[in-house]
Amino acid sequence: MADVDPDTQARRDTGAHPAAETGRFGPGPVLRLEVTEHRDGLFDGAWWPYSHRVNIEIPRLIGGLAGLWDPVTRIGVDLETWGALPTRLVIDGRVVRIDGYPVADDTALVTRDDRALFSLLVVPPEAAPEAAVAAMARALDPANTAPAGTILTETGVRPGHRRR
Repeated sequence: MADVDPDTQARRDTGAHPAAETGRFGPGPVLRLEVTEHRDGLFDGAWWPYSHRVNIEIPRLIGGLAGLWDPVTRIGVDLETWGALPTRLVIDGRVVRIDGYPVADDTALVTRDDRALFSLLVVPPEAAPEAAVAAMARALDPANTAPAGTILTETGVRPGHRRR
């Protein structure tokens, strides 16, 4: 979460997730998942990372997926959101490939070693807690057909204009 430096009035990243203040989430990644046999809906889950620091957040995500989608072998994320990416990270002794795509689509694609692919809505770290929770719930609705950008706009996570 960002706060304001009293001397410079500049915002600074404290490293704390805004959800921590709500008392609704414990430590670790803010991750809501729904894995169904039929996999109805556009998204398999939603992820609200603490920051834009890929070397910290991707391992947290993998840890949050442990026991659900093991073993994760690859994650594809948006280059516009994450910036420069490593091509791979070693997480818990396993190599996880990191793919970056210049699509600005607010999603992460998670691949297991059996090549099953799962899609996560990615809520920006700076989102207000109420809006983030609403966006995550909408992404998990089996009847949802809205893409990520629409969900983030309609739930108030992002202003009514789309990134380009």
